[in-house]
Amino acid sequence: MGLGSQVKGHNQRRFSVPWSPPAPRLREYIEAIQAIWVCWRDGTPLQYEGKHYQFSLMTPNFTPEPLTSALPKLHIAAVGPAMMKVAASACDGVMLHAFCTPKYLTESILPGINHGLDARGYARAQFEISGGGFVVTGANQAALDKQFEWVRARIGFYGSTPSYWPVLASHGLQDLGEELNALSKAGRWDDMTRRISDDLVHEFAAVAPYDRLKSSIEAHFGGLVDCISLPADTPPELVQDLKTIACLYQSSSA
Repeated sequence: MGLGSQVKGHNQRRFSVPWSPPAPRLREYIEAIQAIWVCWRDGTPLQYEGKHYQFSLMTPNFTPEPLTSALPKLHIAAVGPAMMKVAASACDGVMLHAFCTPKYLTESILPGINHGLDARGYARAQFEISGGGFVVTGANQAALDKQFEWVRARIGFYGSTPSYWPVLASHGLQDLGEELNALSKAGRWDDMTRRISDDLVHEFAAVAPYDRLKSSIEAHFGGLVDCISLPADTPPELVQDLKTIACLYQSSSA
């Protein structure tokens, strides 16, 4: 199961729900889900009491057949250190935002995750890290160029969000985030895209045509993550070939 908090603006102004510090609230939600699963598995009374969530009722009509396998794995989406700490201390894995670079992953994400896993007594191989960047590819140059421009626009859009500025700051580009934010408030979406250089797209993405994609992914993601996200139209035979990449971190759940 995958869970995530979204950012403050979307919670308040897109979904019209109250906002509170997301990391402690999501930790409670994870604990509550796990308590419900244990109730279903073991037949024990449901009793979870937290600051944000309380669960104490589970009637036979809403109780499924007892689980005969291990509890489902639970991953959360995370960008900042507080949510990374929740992932490493309470989850089976973390789903990194595509707005991420190898530099930010290496310097800001992995140390915190490894520290949390050590404190928990977990080996890195017991925890799955997925995502952490874009993949730009295509069968020909026209398709590759189209995907490249789509990712350029995504970087401009995500870079306007203050919650994601630490990624830009790790590259000395905090000012770019502030500029993108001002452009977004003015509704100048095309100008935001134009502020993203080709070099910056390459920082965020593995970029290559189909016949060179494997080596590009190895160079960009190798040794850092267990799983990556591919464009939906990636040919099945190419996906199978990419599964043989040896230098992606091999976790027990891979």
